[in-house]
Order: sequence, then C-alpha cells, then structure tokens
Amino acid sequence: MTDIKLGEKHQGGEIFNLYQAFGEVLTAQSILQWDENYPGREFVKEAIDHNDLYVMLKGGNIIGAVILNEAETPEWEAVEWRDVIGKPLVLHGLCISPTHQGKGYGRKMIEWCEDYARQYGYTSVRLDTFDGNPVSNRLYLHSDFQLRGYVEFTHRPKDCQRYNCYEKWISI
Repeated sequence: MTDIKLGEKHQGGEIFNLYQAFGEVLTAQSILQWDENYPGREFVKEAIDHNDLYVMLKGGNIIGAVILNEAETPEWEAVEWRDVIGKPLVLHGLCISPTHQGKGYGRKMIEWCEDYARQYGYTSVRLDTFDGNPVSNRLYLHSDFQLRGYVEFTHRPKDCQRYNCYEKWISI
C-alpha cells in the first residue's frame, strides 16, 4: 500500500537522492532532460520550504515525488491551453524510483494529483515533459492528458530543447 504526503525538511536528502537516481537512469537512456541544477538540492529544498513537494511512500520508504503549484514558465505563454479562464495546477518533476518503475506508481501519482486538483478547486492540470522521453509522454497520454503544443527551452543542450505541453481538464 502506498501513501502520498507533503515532503518534510528531514526528507530532503532522500528526495534529492531519488531525483539523482532517476536522473541517472534517464542519462543512461540518453534522455538528457535533467542536469545538476534541475532538480538539484536547492530546487528540492525550495519546493519543500514552499510546501509544494509531495512524496509517495511505500513501507515508509520514499518511492516517488512530485511538485505541485501554480508556477508556469514564461515559454508556456505561446501554448494554446484549453483552460484559459480557470485555475490550472502545474505538475513539475514527477519521478518514481527506478526500482519501482513499470508497476503503476506513476499513474497512481497522477491520479492523486488530479484528486488534489479537485479538492483544492483547480480546473485543470498542466505540465511539460521532454519530447525525447517516450515513457513519460506515453504515461500522460494514457492518463487522458491532451497534447496542447510544445515549447523550446534554449538553455538546455541542443538535442534536448523541445518539451511537449500537456493539459487535463478537471471536473470539480
């Protein structure tokens, strides 16, 4: 059984290590969407300090993490979002421990995020994910997210700049 709770300061190191392990798996697959800055130690610390970071626990161990807030990157202004008058929740940095991947935990985390959105009056969930990450793109499409467009993050390495933007309408 799993539980999802707000991440706590004393868990910061463990959460950072989870992101690092996940990033190493991505890098081994030549998916260079994360680097030493994102999601870095400061990123994790700030997300915990702002009460934005949630962890998935199984048997008391952290097996997943996600950041939820309303922060949209400026590049998203060019995306044709469906929810133009509502209140979107933004999902960042979803990851599942490499030893727990492929077992439905990513989908459970997304379902929990959707329930969170409903509970707190959000009208949609938005996110972006690297175009070159087929697993994450499939996960969001199979979770009924709609591809709304893409953005280019020019600060990323040349072959890792295109990110697909997804949105899911939440019925309250």
